[in-house]
Amino acid sequence: MSYLLLTITIFSLEYYIKQHMDKIRTSKQQRPLASGKIVLKKYHNTGAAGNFLQSHPKWVKNLHLSALLTVFAVFICIRRQKGAGMAKTGIALLAGGGLSNLYDRLTKGYVVDYVSFGFGPKWFRRLVFNLADFFVFLGIGLCMIQVLWENK
Repeated sequence: MSYLLLTITIFSLEYYIKQHMDKIRTSKQQRPLASGKIVLKKYHNTGAAGNFLQSHPKWVKNLHLSALLTVFAVFICIRRQKGAGMAKTGIALLAGGGLSNLYDRLTKGYVVDYVSFGFGPKWFRRLVFNLADFFVFLGIGLCMIQVLWENK
């Protein structure tokens, strides 16, 4: 039950943040934070990560939906497993972030991204993320740690 609550909390938090960013920011506005290391700016991403497959939105929706269905299938398989708390938490993070971005894709045709970084190589500074993306990355990391831990 706590994993479902985590997924719902992430989805809800991100829903409200994206609504707020869509209402108060234009795509040209940028707000530097942390001495310019973090930049808030609104971006509508019609593709996958880094606008990959931008010209094929149906493919992106289908891939996104397939990946999320796989995440839920894995969770169903491990939900009663003892000692898999890190993987279950990772899957809950993946599900919350993935559902948030999929909701955007299905209802708006794009994902609202709003965080970029003002450091690193030029290609990295051009990328724009949202909180859901960070939860997805963290979830993947926790699942990988669980798998590596079990294989030791």
